[in-house]
Amino acid sequence: MLNLWTQRKRAHFLEMLKYLRYVLNDHFVIALMFLVGGLGFGYSNFLKTFHAGTWWAGPVAIFYLTIILQFCSLATLLKRADPVFLLPREHDMHGYLKKSRIHSWTFSSVVEVVGVVILSPFMAIAFQLSVIQIGSFIITLIILTFGSLSLELNQLYQNRVFGWQQSLLTNWIFPLIWFTGGIYLSFWFALVGAIIQSFLEIRREQQQWQTRSLAWKLAVNLEDQRMLKIYRFFNLFTDVPNVHGTVHRRKYLDRILGMIDRRSQNPYVYLFSRALMRSTVYSGLYFRLTILGVVLLMFISNIYLAIFLQLLFVYLIGFQLLPLFANYNENVFTHLYPISAVTKAAGFNQLVMILLEFTVSLLAIVGGLSNMSILQAVITWFTGSIEVWGLLKFYFPIRIKKMNS
Repeated sequence: MLNLWTQRKRAHFLEMLKYLRYVLNDHFVIALMFLVGGLGFGYSNFLKTFHAGTWWAGPVAIFYLTIILQFCSLATLLKRADPVFLLPREHDMHGYLKKSRIHSWTFSSVVEVVGVVILSPFMAIAFQLSVIQIGSFIITLIILTFGSLSLELNQLYQNRVFGWQQSLLTNWIFPLIWFTGGIYLSFWFALVGAIIQSFLEIRREQQQWQTRSLAWKLAVNLEDQRMLKIYRFFNLFTDVPNVHGTVHRRKYLDRILGMIDRRSQNPYVYLFSRALMRSTVYSGLYFRLTILGVVLLMFISNIYLAIFLQLLFVYLIGFQLLPLFANYNENVFTHLYPISAVTKAAGFNQLVMILLEFTVSLLAIVGGLSNMSILQAVITWFTGSIEVWGLLKFYFPIRIKKMNS
């Protein structure tokens, strides 16, 4: 079973590398450098004006440390066929799952170390902490992570997903208590609390797996959900065959859909709008990227960085909406319409223009309000509108032509 884990981990690593080549392309790396540089510059300027004794420093640090803890997740790398082929080796699966816990713990620990290092200047100024005291919070996070992963492993032998009450208690309430005591009382309080909590979770996991059978279906479903989150991130940059959207009724959007005349000369405006509203893939990507752009622009004071981020998010949204053009290609009835491909493209461009212009206007308003500058709002709206025009006039026709070829 240990050889199986090694093979699965290697295959998973190669698959992630394949998609990372599309994520870390030249354009995105340059954009990421500007983003990190801009945020780092703003963080540095903030620390110069920050001083100890600020009342909100404690809640921010406690909440930040608790949020970092939520990034840990048990990666079992199980497949749909495993319950059939590995069932005779079920008792040996615990060694496989322990390896997966160590792998997940190592990866999560790296993320947590980086997160605490970023926060360390803030904590050093706000609470006058030494390097050893800040390091104790890193150790606390690492210990809590191992306990959280043991909790996830334990539920596979309970044959049920733990209720939200237990998850809230273990992953949120208890860590908030430990970090609050660590900030305001002593770092030993957080360290001892984390050791006790994790020890109890590990102890319970060791008792469960010897007396209970593995919940294969639950384990496979949880792994599928975890991988789907990763694939959805990669789907922001390239097409991922593993991502399959679901369709929802969404009756509350009927009023918006009713504003579109389905008897117009271009019925594709209605069809594409309906697909966008009912599909979780397209609507989810659009709203997530728009909200992320709004949140970032709320904290960006540099006008040039704000314009760059707006242009980047508008491009990403437009790029992710392109597969919507082929949404009805496999529907035989759409090929019976006496409508040309030019009309179809015009209907698609009309919908995308409305969506992108709404995003541009929203980002411009947020950027202007956050910096109290009407000039910035006008400039960002103008540059964003030019980008939308360029995408619809030059970029989209080339991409649509490739999709039809």
